[in-house]
Amino acid sequence: MRKERIFIRIILCVFLAGAVITDLTRNKIYNLWVLPQLVAGVTLSALEGPDAFENSLLAILAAFLVCLPVYMLKGIAAGDVKLIMSTASFLSLQELHSCILYSFLIAGAISLFVIIFKRNKQRTIHFAVPVMMSALLVLGGFV
Repeated sequence: MRKERIFIRIILCVFLAGAVITDLTRNKIYNLWVLPQLVAGVTLSALEGPDAFENSLLAILAAFLVCLPVYMLKGIAAGDVKLIMSTASFLSLQELHSCILYSFLIAGAISLFVIIFKRNKQRTIHFAVPVMMSALLVLGGFV
């Protein structure tokens, strides 16, 4: 893998870590994390060339179209949608597909754990955690 791609993936992980910290401590994913992440992802892809730039924009659109129905059904919050869209700006469409799929699978597993062991059906799941876990799995080549 080229050194530039490794640098780009490190930047993504830093932004995701910031979003996870604020989601866990303040129950909110701030635009302060997702908007610079989105700008960085699109800018870095533009520097890689027109094909990478186009792929980044398509990935952002695909993330929006996949997450919008879930948001409308109140399955995730607006900050979660923005986080996935900004994460998409760093990923290929195939990586994005895996990231979204594993994010929802991990969130489902966490939800089951909370329901079974904590018996708290009203507890909110911090979706930034599954997004970061799935991004690490995808970027690490584990899935």
